[in-house]
Amino acid sequence: MNHSKDINRNIELLARLLNSEVITKQQAAEQFNVEEITISRILQYYRSLGIEVFGRKSGIKILNKPKKEDLVTLASYYISIKLNSDYFTKSINTYSKIDPRFFPKIVLLAKAVKEQTVIQIEYQKLTNNITSQYLLKPYNLIETNNNWILHAVKEDETILKTFYLSRIKELSLTKKKFNKASVEEKSGEMKEIVLRFVPEVEQELYYKIWFEDFEIQKQSDGRIILKTNQPITNRLAAWCISWWDAMEIINPTELKKYISDMYNDFRLVNDLNSI
Repeated sequence: MNHSKDINRNIELLARLLNSEVITKQQAAEQFNVEEITISRILQYYRSLGIEVFGRKSGIKILNKPKKEDLVTLASYYISIKLNSDYFTKSINTYSKIDPRFFPKIVLLAKAVKEQTVIQIEYQKLTNNITSQYLLKPYNLIETNNNWILHAVKEDETILKTFYLSRIKELSLTKKKFNKASVEEKSGEMKEIVLRFVPEVEQELYYKIWFEDFEIQKQSDGRIILKTNQPITNRLAAWCISWWDAMEIINPTELKKYISDMYNDFRLVNDLNSI
């Protein structure tokens, strides 16, 4: 008997149930290629954790909230086995305080990355809070400064883009598989970006950083210096604009001009539309 495989199956089923999937004991048995009595034993294991779960004809139902500490432990175990990465309990525990749906997101995305499964998500953009649906090929699931980030390629595209889990509102795994191909992670010339933020946005800043490589320095007056290397794009400019008077651009001047031109173009279009 493969103990790791059994535990992974238990965790995956729990993640699917907490992801609001409707699944009966018979369907679960077929999908995991086990006997229905095995699913009954899994539900009994859940109940040993204090999870009130019952198999009904309409589907398996969870009647109470599982303990967060149990979910952190299970997610930590699953990530370390599934992605062959040394992710620590602390990072998942910290993220669990930000996102109440951390468990199904981390487990199901780790499964999708490992098994190269296309996913469908409903995603709330950071720049304008508009929610859109995407079909994605997930490439990597990473943790940076307690921010959990998915690198994925949109359907019919070839550019690797960043999605952070806290902005994913709905998530489901499809039955479609994909082969990983070479993808372009960034476009344009890399620039050293230096930004300075007011002390009041320190916690929010960590939550909203979407790029992987950066440095944070806290000055004696409490202001925050963020340094990163990025190409100057609409996405970066829009992110800077979203901070409005809480941030100033120290470097480069090209980014200041890019934002100014983008703002002027936007104002011109509005003026033309009002004629």
